[in-house]
Amino acid sequence: MKIVLATSNKDKVREIKEILGENIKIYTTKDYNINNFEVEEDGETLKENAYKKAKTLYDILKVPTLADDTGLFVKSLDLRPGVYSHRYAGDNPTYKDNRDKLLDELKNCENRDAYFKTTVCFIDDKGKDYYFDGQINGEISKKEYGDKDFGYDQIFKVKELDKTFGQMTDEEKNLYSHRSLALEKFKKFLLKEEFNEDIGNK
Repeated sequence: MKIVLATSNKDKVREIKEILGENIKIYTTKDYNINNFEVEEDGETLKENAYKKAKTLYDILKVPTLADDTGLFVKSLDLRPGVYSHRYAGDNPTYKDNRDKLLDELKNCENRDAYFKTTVCFIDDKGKDYYFDGQINGEISKKEYGDKDFGYDQIFKVKELDKTFGQMTDEEKNLYSHRSLALEKFKKFLLKEEFNEDIGNK
């Protein structure tokens, strides 16, 4: 089965491929000569945004597509930035722009508890959509730690490890991350579907 990722974010593509492993064939929009694939993420939930991205690409290619949407939810900020995490500091912010804005808003807050949540949307070859969620609890550090410059990784600390995602190896992050938890559920779903197809063909 070919699965195409509905994203042009190189960091996200790398992470998803690492988590899913070599046994699942993953293609990107560039493999189909689609450069800078972008969809306006105007949904009110992660699920809506993930579906919109997956459905937009599915309608173009008519092959199974996979998309995710991720949000960082900070308790002291009434769960902001949430679905606006990607564009929290403006229309085209850098990762650091978003981190700086968040740290500034939390500078007088004692409660820095937060959670990351990812919703994955998979649309199969028949156009049916499926969803898988992953969530990890943690807190926002008071400054940046680590050299992994992806999203909010340098300021999101997993308490049990006392490390930010930015300080973790790729292997460590893929054991704990919200995206990994959601994609592991997707992997189990795929294996189950393939098993059922094999049984049905015998």
